[in-house]
Amino acid sequence: MIKQEILQDTLVYTMENEHLRVSLAPTLGNNLFRVYDKTAKREVLLVPDSMDSLVKAPGHSGTPLMFPPNRVRNGAFHFRGRDYQLEINTPEGHHIHGFLRNHPWKVTDSGQQGQVSFIKSTFAFAEHPDILKQFPHAVIIEMTYVLEGPTLAQKVKIINHSNAPIPAAFGLHTWFRLDDEPEKWTLELPVTAIWELDKENMPTGKLLPLGEYEALASTGMNLKGLNLDTVFQIGDKGREAVLRKDDYELRYQISDLYKHWVIYTRGEAKDIICLEPYTWVTNAPNLDLDPSVTGIIGVEPGKAIDLEVTLVVNG
Repeated sequence: MIKQEILQDTLVYTMENEHLRVSLAPTLGNNLFRVYDKTAKREVLLVPDSMDSLVKAPGHSGTPLMFPPNRVRNGAFHFRGRDYQLEINTPEGHHIHGFLRNHPWKVTDSGQQGQVSFIKSTFAFAEHPDILKQFPHAVIIEMTYVLEGPTLAQKVKIINHSNAPIPAAFGLHTWFRLDDEPEKWTLELPVTAIWELDKENMPTGKLLPLGEYEALASTGMNLKGLNLDTVFQIGDKGREAVLRKDDYELRYQISDLYKHWVIYTRGEAKDIICLEPYTWVTNAPNLDLDPSVTGIIGVEPGKAIDLEVTLVVNG
């Protein structure tokens, strides 16, 4: 079932089946701000207090979208003969988290085919002069959410309609609830290394062994006492993060072009944990490393890349 409604002056699309109820706010950065588990009777994500709070703090709840993800030093970088200057939006004089979360998207299709529901939306850079000033390319992003049983998939296509190659970089900042019970949750995260960060939380270019987080990639780690704002390299590991509480599981699966995870607990883990898949690492174009390591993706004119993230709720 799919329905449209006006919630506090905001158009909201909701898909629902016997397992999940999920809500999307296209005009507020296309934020999938709610996933309600009907079996466990719990909110899976941190839900904004109101639509107004989602307007004022678009990155602080639900599933904010990032193009590009995380920080770019001084907002500046060079790619294939072109200099880019992104908006400076941090007190330290850098750019963070891109420009998608502050702009409206358009729903272009929705429907139900058997037991499968979907909502498709698009975002055209060319319709937003403030974006073209920072990223002067005709890019269209198509995003389709697909709900089937206890599984919710996000399928993304980034299409380059310009006459020059573009540096494509995409990520999610997904806020999962821990219900103020971090001691009951564990996280499994198949990763190979940690990016060493400088005092401004940007990679130095050095990869470190997992050390105290070695268990993340094997048996999993209990979240009690963990304080993470940490950038992990996936390497040749699998692409599925698992949050588990007793027999309850949240499986967050990502496609191959995602090369890194950022895990953020907002201080010592208590009420939330953010699982953030990135295609490129923080400040990637300013690192003197091979694109195969940083995750920089060049998309040629007329070409596209496809990404997918899937959430499976096993209540």
